Amino acid sequence: MQAEIQNLIDHPETIRETLNIARLDRLIRKATAVWGQTITMRYRVSMGRSEARFDAECEQDLVGASGIFAKVLTKCKIDTFSSCITHTAETGYRVWFTLHLSYQHFGGGSNGMNIASFWFENGEWTMSDYKEENEED
Repeated sequence: MQAEIQNLIDHPETIRETLNIARLDRLIRKATAVWGQTITMRYRVSMGRSEARFDAECEQDLVGASGIFAKVLTKCKIDTFSSCITHTAETGYRVWFTLHLSYQHFGGGSNGMNIASFWFENGEWTMSDYKEENEED
C-alpha cells in the first residue's frame, strides 16, 4: 500500500484538509438538504479486500426524518455504497464514491438507492448523478 494512503488510515484527522472535506460537506448538503434536517457526515479511509476505500457515513439514524416511511422503517442511513481512493505522484489523490440511502423494513427486508456520485481530483470535489443535476432554475 502507498505511504500516502496509509497515512490517511493511520491519521484520520488529516483527511479533512488533505481531501478538502469542507467542499465535500457542502456538496453532500446540497444533495441531501431537507428543511429542518441537519446531516453530519463522518469520513474515513480504510483498506478493502484489494484496494483502499473512502467511506462517508451519516452519524444519525434518519428513520425519524423519513416522513411516512418512519412507520415502516427500522433503520435508515446515508452511507457509501462503493468507493476507491488512489494516490500517484503525477495525479495526487483521486477518490470516487456513490452516496447511498440504505434502509431496512420492519419485516426484515433491506434495500437502498443512490443519492449522488462524487469524484475528487486535482484537489477539487465534483458531484454528478443527483436529482437536481439536470433541472433548470
